[in-house]
Amino acid sequence: MPVPVLFPKVSLEETTGRVSRWLVPAGEAVTAGQVLFEIENDKAAVEVESPAAGILRDLVAEGDTVDVGAPVANIYQEGEAAGEAPQPAPAAGPSGAQAPEAAREEEHAPPRGRLKGPNPTPLARRIARENGISLAGMQGSGPNGRVQKKDVLESLTSQPSEAPSAPVAHRPAVSSAGGPLHSVWLRKGEGTPVVLLHGYSADLNNWRGLFAGASTPWPVLALDLPAHGGSPRAVPEDLDALAGEVEASLEALGVTSCHLVGHSFGAATAVRLASRAQIDIRALGLISPAGLGPEINHAFTAGILRASSAASLRPWLELLVEDPRVISEAFLRAVEASRTDEALTAAMGAFAARFFADGTQTFSIREELARLRMPARVIFGRQDRILPFASSRGLPGNVGLHAFDGCGHMPHLEHPGPVLALLSELIRSAA
Repeated sequence: MPVPVLFPKVSLEETTGRVSRWLVPAGEAVTAGQVLFEIENDKAAVEVESPAAGILRDLVAEGDTVDVGAPVANIYQEGEAAGEAPQPAPAAGPSGAQAPEAAREEEHAPPRGRLKGPNPTPLARRIARENGISLAGMQGSGPNGRVQKKDVLESLTSQPSEAPSAPVAHRPAVSSAGGPLHSVWLRKGEGTPVVLLHGYSADLNNWRGLFAGASTPWPVLALDLPAHGGSPRAVPEDLDALAGEVEASLEALGVTSCHLVGHSFGAATAVRLASRAQIDIRALGLISPAGLGPEINHAFTAGILRASSAASLRPWLELLVEDPRVISEAFLRAVEASRTDEALTAAMGAFAARFFADGTQTFSIREELARLRMPARVIFGRQDRILPFASSRGLPGNVGLHAFDGCGHMPHLEHPGPVLALLSELIRSAA
């Protein structure tokens, strides 16, 4: 007889729930204790383990409502015929007894008062696993130092650029400047990849917070622009030359078709790439795009490079957001560490002098926007203090505008859930 996989009781008031994500497909062999699926609600994120070894079958669909304690799958032994009635659920223990997976967690947990290691919550563990983050030695902000979701999110910006292997063949990405543009696959997946381009004075780690804790079906590739992050320090002559370096890098990585998402200067680069039509770009997501007007916060472009200590950096970084709490200590430490690379700081200064000469955006993307033939969305914060929200006025009718109130220059970090939902909808529309 098959062994049923039961939906656990996550909280006392819940009588039903949903499987948010299966981690093992139907028909695959599993081992006892292997994590099979996840449950997420407002109060908890739980990874449910397999009660036995065998072949996983009869999975309920993700998102379907099921009763607590009901079977959501069956585990068959090798050669056992599918379709047999599942065994009855184990008899309930004394009042207040824990669900089996909770009991296992308690059984293997260190004794109270003697916690060893980070003791992460299930959601924190999953985010860390998907982003290649080690939890060893991490001090959590939860009770007894337990590592929670926010602790892992804050560590993302200070992590080295490591990611899962790419779903396409890797070849060295060679730019027209003679060196590789640094790139990282942030997510595995199937179908047309999403390519991410960051803004001035940032790097590809700027995107990690948008995808942390989120499940995406498509592969995600992030690039460091020239004179930023791990890419060559030479500053391209103009926006066309910069776009050419991105094209060469994507070609070397085997990316011939993609959805393109850019932030600030990266958004302007994305529009130029679409205009050049050297790559099959299916959709454009433009977050706080540069190039819509000449104005830019000149004090910021200079001050963010001149500051080198945490105390002097924080006021400039807080100009990026409406709520200063978005600038975490980990974010601050990562920027502070990058300022110790004098060559990198000098390269970004030369970059600003070329593209923001005399405190002016020396390029425009307005005419190119009007000629776009793929779906395109602009996402802007009404309280943007780097590029004025007023520059979004008069967008051509073929480009949608989504304006966030209570939001500065970083909508993808200030409102990651809604922004990711908008981008997902954009990608679906392109399909």
